Amino acid sequence: MSHLFGPVPSRRLGRSLGVDLVPPKTCTYDCLYCEVGPTTHLTKKRRGYQVAGIIRELKDYLRDSEAALDFLTITGSGEPTLNLGLKEIIAAIRALTTVPVAVLTNGSLLYLPEVRRDLAAAEVILPSLDAAREETFRRINRPLPGLTLEMVLDGLKALRREFAGQIWLEVLLLKGLNDTEAELTGLRQKIKEIAPDKVQLNTAVRPVVEAAAQPLTAEEMAAVAAFLGEGAEVIAAFDRTPAARKIIGDADFVETLSRRPMTARDLAQVMGLPLSQVEKRLQRLQAAGLITLDLYHQEGFYRG
Repeated sequence: MSHLFGPVPSRRLGRSLGVDLVPPKTCTYDCLYCEVGPTTHLTKKRRGYQVAGIIRELKDYLRDSEAALDFLTITGSGEPTLNLGLKEIIAAIRALTTVPVAVLTNGSLLYLPEVRRDLAAAEVILPSLDAAREETFRRINRPLPGLTLEMVLDGLKALRREFAGQIWLEVLLLKGLNDTEAELTGLRQKIKEIAPDKVQLNTAVRPVVEAAAQPLTAEEMAAVAAFLGEGAEVIAAFDRTPAARKIIGDADFVETLSRRPMTARDLAQVMGLPLSQVEKRLQRLQAAGLITLDLYHQEGFYRG
């Protein structure tokens, strides 16, 4: 299976090519809201997952593709910092292209100095923090036993001291779980201590693992941004139309959807194709049993 996916329309990073560093679903958390699905391998042990194959695919893609990219984003089917080859992969990207590197991480292993060193050459690190209380952290993120909120917070603060690039902290808000005044007051204090360059507020806009992960409304999200103060922003919807790729086969659709559930409109943006054409292709793939369609908050999401 390919270790690259997209380019996808990211609300945070524009037109982004995803680089998947770990097998699905290998993670330190089993978050209620994860769009990838439930964690099947809960671990904090770093291992030498695929490295050479990822670098080879990157070389091939960057040689052949004419698509403009805003970021190469290290992310994927779990927690990317679990891959011991992280530093080598970032170095290879730096040697291949001037496209900036972003790393999407849940931040759980940043307490390890070696992980922070491995991330040092990236331009942007996008860690997560969904709670300021241990009880809430455990309820939402469902971490591996022995991994505490204090460890996560210590890692985020250490990253801020050491990292020369940008830190964009994501807070994912869930109705009735971390959106109360008490929870948000605690988060505001922790965010102040971490001092990220941006605070980006998200909610459960895609299919989730547990029904308890319910989204906030746009009005509620705006109110939280105002409460958290300067620097907090609600992540805007992606609205640029990328250039079309040369060849777009059924396998491209299925591969993209196997990484991330998407609407027909999302895919039209990814593929650079008319929405009507994408809808017809999706209907055919669904009829053939190659993809599925789930309804989530009155919107249809396709999965590979």
